[in-house]
Amino acid sequence: MKLQCCMPPYDGVVFVFDRFMLVSRRSSAPSLLYTVSCGHGSWKSMAKYCVEDVPNLLKDESLDNVTTLLSRLVESLPANAGDLIKCVIEVRRKEEGESSLSKEEKERLFLKEKVLQQIRDTDLFRVVHELQYPKGLCGSCSSSSDEDSLAEIAATVCCQGAAFLSGNLVSRDGFCCRETCIKCIEANGDGLKTVISGTVVSKGNEQAVDLLLPTSSSKTSLCNSNLRSKIVKYPSSTDVLTVLLLVLQPNTWLGIKDENVKAEFQSLVSTDNLPDLLKQEILHLRRQLHYLAGCKGQEACQEPPSP
Repeated sequence: MKLQCCMPPYDGVVFVFDRFMLVSRRSSAPSLLYTVSCGHGSWKSMAKYCVEDVPNLLKDESLDNVTTLLSRLVESLPANAGDLIKCVIEVRRKEEGESSLSKEEKERLFLKEKVLQQIRDTDLFRVVHELQYPKGLCGSCSSSSDEDSLAEIAATVCCQGAAFLSGNLVSRDGFCCRETCIKCIEANGDGLKTVISGTVVSKGNEQAVDLLLPTSSSKTSLCNSNLRSKIVKYPSSTDVLTVLLLVLQPNTWLGIKDENVKAEFQSLVSTDNLPDLLKQEILHLRRQLHYLAGCKGQEACQEPPSP
């Protein structure tokens, strides 16, 4: 949303000032797939980690390659690091007999999936993925832990969505997700899309909700050749970690001692060659993180440096 206030100069005869305000809406959402969240008190420890701890870690002269550097950053992450950057998932009431997506829902989901795929096409995602799966385990192949995590997240989001749709904007207390199931529904002639359906109970009343879940078709470059070339995968911790590294201010990495490692890592986290959609997503998250980190210090009102 943009606000513009205009006031023409004094006309020289009568002291009359005509004022008006122009309100215009953004043509697209400022962020599509992720947002910086301060809904948990843990954001303070993550803000400290991003602003203070990371630059201090980079002073270590033993960081002689990118893999070692990334390992050190991951090992030092606060336990609740996942609370800082949240995936934005659309929730809707499940109407009886409804089994398709509207044109608007399909467009929003398409953009989320495009951002997700662009994240996974980056060299940084590949390096982070290889760090998390060092023994060649294909990250696109769902394990039981992945499924358990997805089910837990789905239940939480279903409760949050049901509470919001019921007019409770503050808390999901009293809302319990009885069951969830993953299914595919028609997207108005544009193929099938993944939806998680949940049944939420509150004060004896049941409410059915759908989560419109963005998915990405994994590329063979991330899997062994004998595995299926297209395996549906949902937003994961690898995506979030990749986004977090991209979101940190470019001057964060200036403290890396080894010049070759610095140059290689700066190339990995640079936004210069990112696709426009992902670049805008990262720059918006960077501004969010800048202002959030400023809440701990004296720079909350300053604009972040231009990319």
